[in-house]
Amino acid sequence: MIIPLNENTALIFNEVSHAAELFALVDSNRAHLSRYLPWVPHMLSVTDMERYLLNCEKLNREGLDTSFNIFHQGRIVGRIGLSYINKANKTANIGYWLAEKAQGGGLISSAVKKLLVLAYEELKLNRVEIKAATINQRSKAIPEKLGFHFEGILRQAEWVNNEPLDLMLYSLLRSEWAKE
Repeated sequence: MIIPLNENTALIFNEVSHAAELFALVDSNRAHLSRYLPWVPHMLSVTDMERYLLNCEKLNREGLDTSFNIFHQGRIVGRIGLSYINKANKTANIGYWLAEKAQGGGLISSAVKKLLVLAYEELKLNRVEIKAATINQRSKAIPEKLGFHFEGILRQAEWVNNEPLDLMLYSLLRSEWAKE
């Protein structure tokens, strides 16, 4: 599946064939990404990335996850996906990350908008959440800009670099969603 964002950017469904390029991106952005993401120190080889992507494919087949690589001008610059899909409760979580040099151009905001269409129109979900570390200003700005509601702080909810991070919890209900 390919979801165009604009003439230069698209979300391309998770593929194991992207493992080498994706690993190189993580490796070259290791210091930037490891400030907020607990999995970065464990992603040590292309094989690790292949295993991760195969697991994403398995979760997709099971209806628990749908993830995409973000391609901009023909290169992978990050990832985004709906995870923890709970069909019984009609909920999911949006997670994302972007290479440091690709930040600031609105790519994640555009990608989140497209995932909301997928969540509400195709998957018929009712609630979508985004969690962002309280210290991650760029990540927090996305749900705030897109009209998500701040629900509270999940204290010491994620361990990164052997330290607990507080996470801000945002949600958007289908009834609050403004289609564009």
